[in-house]
Amino acid sequence: MKTRIIILFSAFCLLFSLCGCEAFRKKFVRKPKKEKEIRTVTQIKEYKALYSPEVGYKQYYLFWRTSHEELLGSLQAQDRNRKRTIYSANKTVEHLRQMHDLLLPEKQKELGPFIAKQEALARRLDRRRLNRAQRLEIKSILKKQKKGIEHKFAFKHIQKYLIKE
Repeated sequence: MKTRIIILFSAFCLLFSLCGCEAFRKKFVRKPKKEKEIRTVTQIKEYKALYSPEVGYKQYYLFWRTSHEELLGSLQAQDRNRKRTIYSANKTVEHLRQMHDLLLPEKQKELGPFIAKQEALARRLDRRRLNRAQRLEIKSILKKQKKGIEHKFAFKHIQKYLIKE
């Protein structure tokens, strides 16, 4: 009886060793990672303008006035923040360009010199620190510019010169 148990046990061990425990081993062995295919999907969509040119011009004009006032205020302030001044100057130029894009070519030519002057002032502010006399000079130029733009490019004067949709 003992021999039979030993023979059965050794046959079972032999059978088990021949088959192996591959299924058991599979659980603990890492599989190599497969590279995922990256599929790019490009959908081109035509977007309509969010606003009519009238509404857009009013907004950009308001943004320009706000950034211009902020620029003047930053030049007058005691605790002058140079980064804020440069940011305001660049935003003023950006809003003027956006207003420029909504005008007909004849009015774009009139707004062009104002944009050029504002860009020159922004570069001047960006280049160096200003002393009091230079700040006063820039402030007077900005005030003249503001008066000119408000006189010629306020919405009530410019309605008929806006581009059509």
